[in-house]
Amino acid sequence: MKTNLNRYRLAGVTGGLLLGAGQFFGAMCILQLFALLPLMVLSIRDKRMRWAALAGLYMGIAYTIPQMVYLRMPIPVTVILLVWTTILLIGLCMSIAYFLPAHSILGPLAVGAGWFILDWINYTALPVWGMAQSFARSWTAYPFTIQFISITGISGVLFVVTILQGIMAHCICQKKLLWKPIWLSFVIIILAAGINVMTWTQEPANSIKVAAAGWVFDDRSSEIDPHKDEGFEKLFAGLARKSAAQGARIFTTGELGFYIAKHEWGYWMDRFSTVARENDLWLVVGYFNIDIDENRLFFMSPEGVIVDEYTKTHLTPFEPGHKGNGDLKTISVDGLTIGAMICQDDNFSKRTRYYGNLKADIVLCPTADWWTIKDAHLQAVQARAIECNYGIVRGAACGISAAISPRGEVLSQVDHYRSGAGYVIEDIPVYRNRTFFSRFGCWPSLAGAGMWIGVFVLGGRKEKRRRWHTGV
Repeated sequence: MKTNLNRYRLAGVTGGLLLGAGQFFGAMCILQLFALLPLMVLSIRDKRMRWAALAGLYMGIAYTIPQMVYLRMPIPVTVILLVWTTILLIGLCMSIAYFLPAHSILGPLAVGAGWFILDWINYTALPVWGMAQSFARSWTAYPFTIQFISITGISGVLFVVTILQGIMAHCICQKKLLWKPIWLSFVIIILAAGINVMTWTQEPANSIKVAAAGWVFDDRSSEIDPHKDEGFEKLFAGLARKSAAQGARIFTTGELGFYIAKHEWGYWMDRFSTVARENDLWLVVGYFNIDIDENRLFFMSPEGVIVDEYTKTHLTPFEPGHKGNGDLKTISVDGLTIGAMICQDDNFSKRTRYYGNLKADIVLCPTADWWTIKDAHLQAVQARAIECNYGIVRGAACGISAAISPRGEVLSQVDHYRSGAGYVIEDIPVYRNRTFFSRFGCWPSLAGAGMWIGVFVLGGRKEKRRRWHTGV
C-alpha cells in the first residue's frame, strides 16, 4: 500500500512539473499531453479518491513553487497563488479519480469538462493576473494548433488534451486498443484541425503598417532618460521618423513611457505634436499623469491634436494610482478601426472581447513588464489575438515590444532587456469576421461542460439505484 501511495505522490509531482514546463519554455507545452497520464492510470486501477487528492497537493506545489521562485512575486501574492492553485489541482485530481474509471468514453469527456471549468474558475474567481493564469497559456508557442480557441477560449485547449490522455489511460489499463474511444479522439482532433485550417487559410481583407517603440527604464536597469532632450530624440522622435520613413501609419510606445505633470502639459504636447505633424503619424503614447495619479494613454492625430484618452482599468497587485472606468476608446485610421488598452487590461476578456465585438482591426497595448514576467505576458497576449481575431501591437517601456497577427503569430519582437532601446514595425493583416468567442465568451462552453457533468453524475446515480434494486 505504501508503494502505491508513493506512486500517487510521484504522479502528482511529475504532473505538476510537466504542466508548468511550458510556462518557462513555451515549446515544452506539449508535455501537458502526458502530464495527467500517470495519475489517470493509477486512478483507473485503484479508484482511491483520497490518494488522488494527495497527488493533487503534490501537483499544486510542483506546479506553483518553481514559477513563483522564478517570477519573484511579492510574498502575499506568492502565498495566495500557491494555496489557490493547489486547491484547484486537488479538485482536478479528485475529478479524475471520480469520473475517469466509470467509462472509457464518458469518463474522459467528464474530466475534460471539469478541467475546462476549473481553469475558467482559476482566472475568474481570483484574477490576480487574469487569463494569464490559465494553465493553457503556453500553448501559444504553437499558434496553428490552437486556432479553435476563437470558439472556446484558451481553456478549450485543456478540454482537448485531457480527453486524449483519458482515452490513452484506458487503453493502457486494458492493455489493448479501445476502438470506440480512439475514434472519439480522432473526431476531436479532426474537428480542432478543421477549425485551425479554416482560420489559418483565410485571406486578409486589408493591412496597415504599425510601429511600436520600447526601452528599459526601471529600478533594475536604466537607459537614457526619455524626459531629457537626448533621450526623447533617441527613444521617441528618432524612432518615429524611422518608422514613418518605412511606411508606418501609427507609432506607439510602452506603458508609463513618460511622467507628465500639469504644469508641463503644454510643453510635452508641443513636442509630441511636432513629431506627429512632421512625420504624418498617428501617435498612441503611454504616460503617467502625475497630478491625477492615473496610468493613461492618448491618441494624437497626424495634425498634432489629441482626439481621445484612456485610463488603465485593471491594475496589477500593489500598483499605485487610480484605475479607470473601463471606457475603451477607438480611432479610425485609413478606414480601419484601431483600439487601445494598457498592459494588464489584455488579460481580461471583458476588455478584449469588447474590441472583438466592434470588429476592431488592430489593438494597441502599451505595456510595462519586468524581467521575470515579460515572456509569460507575451504568451498570454498571443491568445487574446486568436480569441478575438485582431492584430495586437505593444510597445514596452520595460519588457518585450512585439507585433502579433490575428492568428497569434509573433511577427517581430524586441526584448529590450537584451537588446536595449528599439522598435518593431510590421504590416499587420486585417480580417473582418467576428469570432464566436468575441460574441459569447466562455459561456456556451461552460454551459455545455456543466450540463455534461450534470448528466454524467445523475446517470451514475440512476445506475447505482438500478443495481441496488435489481441486486445486480
